[in-house]
Amino acid sequence: MGSLTAKARASSSVSSVRGRARRHLLVALLGFLTLAFVGLLTMMFGAVNLSIGEAMRGLVTSSDSFSGLVVGQVRFPRFLDAIMVGGSLGVAGAMLQGVTRNPLGDPTIFGLTAAAGLASATAISLDPQIPQWGIALACMVGGLIGAGILFVVAYRGAVSPVRLALAGVALSALFGAITVALLASVRTFIQTTLGFLAGGLYGSDFSDLHSILPYALPGLVAAFVLSGRLNILSLGDEIATGLGVLADRTRLAVLVVAGILTASAVAVAGLVGFVGLLSPHVARYLVGSDHRYLIPASALVGAIIVASADLVAKLVIMPSEIPMGVITAALGAPFLLYLVRFKV
Repeated sequence: MGSLTAKARASSSVSSVRGRARRHLLVALLGFLTLAFVGLLTMMFGAVNLSIGEAMRGLVTSSDSFSGLVVGQVRFPRFLDAIMVGGSLGVAGAMLQGVTRNPLGDPTIFGLTAAAGLASATAISLDPQIPQWGIALACMVGGLIGAGILFVVAYRGAVSPVRLALAGVALSALFGAITVALLASVRTFIQTTLGFLAGGLYGSDFSDLHSILPYALPGLVAAFVLSGRLNILSLGDEIATGLGVLADRTRLAVLVVAGILTASAVAVAGLVGFVGLLSPHVARYLVGSDHRYLIPASALVGAIIVASADLVAKLVIMPSEIPMGVITAALGAPFLLYLVRFKV
């Protein structure tokens, strides 16, 4: 009798694992199809609308044709930039929520976005002709410094998730105020300032993508490597220590990786808010709380959100466009209020 019960439990466990695997595969498939659909619409619509055939030909023909210029040199690289920005912010948000066990964890709320933005604004003010790789490098330095300051301020014998969150809010306000003051003093950057502060991908191209790939790709890989430790850390510091995971070192590593990913996004899109907050919650609903699946799902959801927001930003007042951050804020701010009201 006991043997039959054990076999039944084993069979049920195997069925459950297979069911989760099928669910995760379905979520990934639907996510990639959604992203591909958004990409097709991005290739078709803008200041100049193209048919499906023209958009597809623009992806494969030379840049000498009109569709090749519009799609291959403008819309396609901008779409790739949106994927990298959204994926980076989504993963950064998932890591911050996991390491602090706080549903409000977000690169913007924790000050990492503002730290990278301040570094970018400083670099542009010092050298208006700075190349894109220089802006990316400055953002990276700023993001890492911001992560270090956040860790030091929150550390008092040990790193408390509550102190981490409170320190992040204070640093975000401080860095943001300095950034606004710095940009306001440079009169020639009025239009650029608006796009940077609100967040957007206007004018982004392959040079932006090339400048952040050396940082974003290793950051995404490191995030996945840390996913197992985040699972253990979610059980509590004492249990994590008993299982051989050093809580404070893991938190520092997570902050560094989140800072790198956030800086990559800021270097291209400016101060885009709420993507890192919204993406992990949607991903968690779809795949659960296991960070081995949550992190890649957050990257996919973040990419969809940013690519969709960028598309809407281009279409609202054609042929002009509004900052993409306006769209993400319109989605994220009500969700933040919902979290504060019902989840915190």
